[in-house]
Amino acid sequence: MKKAIIAVPYLKGTGGTETVIKNFAQALDVKNTTDDISWKLISFGGSNNPEWMRGWNKIVYNFSNSRYIQLIAYAVIMPILIANILKKEKPDFFIATNPFIWSIAYKLKKSMSPKTKIIAWYHYSFKMKKIKFKYLQKADEFWAISTGIKKELVSLGVNNSKIRVIFNPINVECTSYVKQTPSKNHYIYIGRIDYNGQKNVSELIRALANVEGEWTCDLYGTVDDGTKSKLYRLAKKNKIEKRIHFKGFYTNVWSKISTGDILILTSKFEGLPMVLCEAAAHGLFLVTANCPTGVIDIVNSQKNGRLYQLGNYLELATILNEIKKKQIKINSQLDIVNSVNKFSYESYKTRIIESLQELERIN
Repeated sequence: MKKAIIAVPYLKGTGGTETVIKNFAQALDVKNTTDDISWKLISFGGSNNPEWMRGWNKIVYNFSNSRYIQLIAYAVIMPILIANILKKEKPDFFIATNPFIWSIAYKLKKSMSPKTKIIAWYHYSFKMKKIKFKYLQKADEFWAISTGIKKELVSLGVNNSKIRVIFNPINVECTSYVKQTPSKNHYIYIGRIDYNGQKNVSELIRALANVEGEWTCDLYGTVDDGTKSKLYRLAKKNKIEKRIHFKGFYTNVWSKISTGDILILTSKFEGLPMVLCEAAAHGLFLVTANCPTGVIDIVNSQKNGRLYQLGNYLELATILNEIKKKQIKINSQLDIVNSVNKFSYESYKTRIIESLQELERIN
């Protein structure tokens, strides 16, 4: 039986990467695999909310909650741990989400486990969250979570033959539809809430200020008091504060959403935004900024949504107004759900297994 290790750094437990790794375990049934591969998750640093690791056979090295001590542990202790793992386990595949982890493993494998293939599985834009070129030379293969990520890697000098687009997995078969409203004016935002950082929520508020008639917008996600106050001030300035509702963070957010029509995303950049896939799987129409890199793989104007030019909040408002006026037709919820079938567990599992098999053949 082949051995595969997935290695991750400290993760809070509430982000998209954690969701992907949790879904990965379900998609490949890692504890009861029938694919002749034994899977193990190794966490260097643990997590504040470890629920996402429940489905894994795992080893967790808890360093410290102190960022300073964590950095020391990564520099001093982690290389020793990786060396021991490679020497003891001799995995066929060592898959890492962090460039420092995969580069250390690549350097050590020559002496500890020469046959191990190192796979870089980065969950962000390589250009927006810049990666040093030396890390791009320290992997046998790259798992790209979107076609945009693949294009970034090629432009940064990575050979096309070393890149596999695997996307991300979502459970499209066990989701229930969110109930729509007759007026199609119930908007949903899900994600970390900032002002004008990556998530760019102030752009959402500015757009909503130009949406005609009645509507409501629910925002789900973590937000600090300062950011929340700043967004409320912007909403109050535009006299829409009573229609903006901060709902807070929930581990299973979809269990809290009973009605809704449109999922809105205003991010400046994403890897492959899982929230769009999940929203479509629940039958929500998607309206999102055309940010790099993953939205183009998800949003299709003929099937499930619309794109607007990042930064043009008036265009976003126009799309929402045209939907209310029925000038833009929202597809049936069945069509919207079917539009994300390529991210289903079954399709995802096939891509992963084929990727590993191909890597063995060509090396």
